Amino acid sequence: MRRDITIIIAEPAQVLAAELRSFFADKGYTTIPAKTLKDTLLNLQSQKADVLLLDADLLEEDCAFISIIKGIEEDLPIIICAETNTPELESKIRQQGIFFYHIKSFGTQDLEMAISNAINKLSH
Repeated sequence: MRRDITIIIAEPAQVLAAELRSFFADKGYTTIPAKTLKDTLLNLQSQKADVLLLDADLLEEDCAFISIIKGIEEDLPIIICAETNTPELESKIRQQGIFFYHIKSFGTQDLEMAISNAINKLSH
């Protein structure tokens, strides 16, 4: 029996949610928007999430928030989406044990594949 898949999309402008709307609809995934880190934490505490898409802009160069999330949901696949890539930021983020690091300018195809892989990982 397949259970519903829920994805929290934490980003201030909700651009990713709009860009991925048809992908989520085609797959039958439920999405929960979160515009702030506080909203993200409240959603994680009150609802079961299968994947977290997290805009790097919310982190503001501080990756400690990822550790907090891992403390709440240790096995939650976290996909970080960054507008631009800097080796320093990417290194800090990857040290936190995230599932995937996505650069937005690469388009949504890699991001869709990462989401699908994270969900497939959950079922195995």
